[in-house]
Amino acid sequence: MSFAWKTVGLMYTRRCPLACGHCVTRSSPGDEGKMDPKDAARYIGEAARVSTQLCFTGGEPLLYPEEIRSLVALASKLGLTVSLVTGCGWAKDEERIEPVLSELAEAGLRQLVISWDPFHEVFLRREAAVRVAQTAANLGLRPIIRSAFRASDSPEARAAYYAEFAASAQAHEAMEVVPVGRAASLPVESFDWSSGPPAGFCPSVVLPVVRWDGTVYACCGPSLEAEPGSPLILGNALEEPLDRILARGASDPVLHAIYAIGPRAMGKLIEENDELSSQRFAGICQVCLRLTNDPSFVAKIRKRLADPQIRLVLAAHLLARRAGKPMGVRAEAARMGAGQERAAGASLSGCARGCG
Repeated sequence: MSFAWKTVGLMYTRRCPLACGHCVTRSSPGDEGKMDPKDAARYIGEAARVSTQLCFTGGEPLLYPEEIRSLVALASKLGLTVSLVTGCGWAKDEERIEPVLSELAEAGLRQLVISWDPFHEVFLRREAAVRVAQTAANLGLRPIIRSAFRASDSPEARAAYYAEFAASAQAHEAMEVVPVGRAASLPVESFDWSSGPPAGFCPSVVLPVVRWDGTVYACCGPSLEAEPGSPLILGNALEEPLDRILARGASDPVLHAIYAIGPRAMGKLIEENDELSSQRFAGICQVCLRLTNDPSFVAKIRKRLADPQIRLVLAAHLLARRAGKPMGVRAEAARMGAGQERAAGASLSGCARGCG
């Protein structure tokens, strides 16, 4: 039993011209941390053995446009569909926008994801990001606008952030901010809290990312808060081949459970629901980190998932997830997954009691 890695991410640098209040990597202009282009080239070759898509992210990868252009060309030559996530801090000089994006398009970049929301707008005028989106659309880069919002942001305010991009962007991915990374310092009213673990399975644990120091994480965001020994840390690509690391991770039943049934059902499976239900959480990512950063919880989860009958039920849920409709933003995935997560938790918990 395993799953396919949808996209492999390269977190090329931690440095960013912006220092957004919700940043999961806590990036800022003064931060150090950058991949060696030779290491990145090797990662790309190894990623092509286990995935069909590659994404450059950061920090801000376009602080190094020439290096990224060469790496995009390599990835494209290897048959990978290449995307890039940008916060547009490099586009303060609008005369740079067309040359930089044109060279990336010629090198083989296929999609530009623009992070833009109230947190980014503190540091950069919206006009610059709109110009990036318009230029990307003209070059066939199919721009997507990705936004994180506070719980207190009204539907009208959220819609306003996309309105000026609507003519250029292919889609708007909106999500709730979660208290990880720099966002952990935001006021508590910024988050959508629930009493006890919220329902939902994870659409992001099939999006592994290689950090600038070679560390490989199972997802492209909150797993950066994983502690040593967590199953969300898959290995280090400076120490062993990336494709070997990802092949091992693709067979990890803990990751299967996060993806197929979600963290709340995992808590029910190991009968830790009373402890978890007494806490409050702002999204499934917090529940996932609470479980996976606790070695005792991880040991219990692995023990239960080793039961043949539980593995059989989990395999059925994994197949159902793989056969389902593709999911967009995390918030939508959580809502769509609630009913299925409840059924998964009931069936797995029932199997656990029957097999214990």
